Amino acid sequence: MAKSLLGKKILVPRSKKQASVLSKRINDLGGIPVEVPLIAFREKPLPEEVIVSLKCQVYDWLVFTSRNGVEAFFKEINRVELTVVSKIAVIGEKTTAAVSEHGYQADFIPSQFVAEQFAKEFVTITEKNQRILVVKGNKSREFLAEALRKDGLQVDEAILYETYFPKESEELLVEEVKKNDLEILLFTSSSTAQHFMQVIKKYQLMNNLESCIVISIGPITTETLESYGLPVTITAEPYTTDSVLEHLVQYLTN
Repeated sequence: MAKSLLGKKILVPRSKKQASVLSKRINDLGGIPVEVPLIAFREKPLPEEVIVSLKCQVYDWLVFTSRNGVEAFFKEINRVELTVVSKIAVIGEKTTAAVSEHGYQADFIPSQFVAEQFAKEFVTITEKNQRILVVKGNKSREFLAEALRKDGLQVDEAILYETYFPKESEELLVEEVKKNDLEILLFTSSSTAQHFMQVIKKYQLMNNLESCIVISIGPITTETLESYGLPVTITAEPYTTDSVLEHLVQYLTN
């Protein structure tokens, strides 16, 4: 796949901390990454009632839906000097890797990295009334907890990080879009898609995107983009950044 991105200028909307790995892969494949952080994170402390429950070892399962949730959770676990004894379920390859980096292994990983598939498969390995803690961000969907409760599980949620749009990126994004040389818009989450489209609509820049290839990491992100009127060229499956790049290479080389 060497140099198969053909010198295309590609929007990288990830946070400053997370952009470098994706940008390096794009460079290695012959693309030109244009980093505009459209998302940033603030960590939050564990709620006191959750700390008490963890100390009493009441949770049968911990559920992580993102790397950010894993990092925030284990930082808090170390702060309050607790040891994890619950089983661990995860959504996503990066989430799985983050759990491993903290010395734990995932006991359950769904076949597809979306909440709908997770809920469908998770209920087959759990028992009624088991206690579950879902670690999430402030903009995460409510679907997962609601679905698990409908299946008879007792679910607590802990919001351990806040997702927000870094305002300093607004001017940078407008500047890059107005150059009319971005060829590929790559979106790695529904939040990056939403923040991008809010700026595009605010500055009436939809016409500047007409010739862009738009690639999304999964169906939820695609749904967000299309709700703003931006057609998506490619939706990756599985829902990972590696898959995004593989789909993009295949599209360009074909």
